[in-house]
Amino acid sequence: MINFFRKIRRQMADDNRPIKYLRYAVGEILLVVIGILIALSINNWNQQRIKERNAVLLSNRLFVEIRKNKKELGEQIMRITDLQTEAKTLLMLFGPDYEQQNTRLLDSLIYGIISTPLFNSNSPTLDEALNTGQISLLQSDSLRAMLYDIPKKIHRINNYEDEMTRDIEYNIMPYLYNKISFRQMDEEFSDNFDVNERSKLSHFDNRTILLERKFENMVDNKYFLLETLLMGYEELLKLYDETLHFFEKSSGS
Repeated sequence: MINFFRKIRRQMADDNRPIKYLRYAVGEILLVVIGILIALSINNWNQQRIKERNAVLLSNRLFVEIRKNKKELGEQIMRITDLQTEAKTLLMLFGPDYEQQNTRLLDSLIYGIISTPLFNSNSPTLDEALNTGQISLLQSDSLRAMLYDIPKKIHRINNYEDEMTRDIEYNIMPYLYNKISFRQMDEEFSDNFDVNERSKLSHFDNRTILLERKFENMVDNKYFLLETLLMGYEELLKLYDETLHFFEKSSGS
């Protein structure tokens, strides 16, 4: 094609027809420009196609990851709800009639007070997308806003969990060490406890702790810490549901 135009251009110059030569020259330039524009258009189309494909892959990975975390969060909510129920039950046992309470029940409830399972969010895909800027592949502003909000809510939950863990470590446990016999609890209720390791100290009635107002306050505080944590979990669960619904709606499933 180029040789063809060069031949015509040379012929026009030889024939001393500058106007016609100029027309062909302009035509040649236009063809070159059109060719460049077509090449750029094809390149942009390829880039857009790759971008859309990567967006679909990212969306699929995020959907699977969030759905898995949602399931784990639902199980965690059930565990925390059970602990809250146990705390409420323990609060009902306090009073002067402590000798009428079941020792085994009390000991199991105490174990509940000194434990707090933690929610382990496993979000490598979301973390990578946020840290590398891949999140921009997703065109929806609403979806990106929800994804940015997930780590914020998890951070808030972690703060609640840390507060509860500190309360157990620095307040409840040091107090209980002086008020009940953990070894006696293990002797009576642990299936793996060696009978030869039984304490030689006199039997201690752990139920006397039901007369302690300080411990009652600790249990009461634990109950409301669990309530705060549960609210954080439920907010995150709602956000998970909204995000998954958006993905499902976008994919047409």
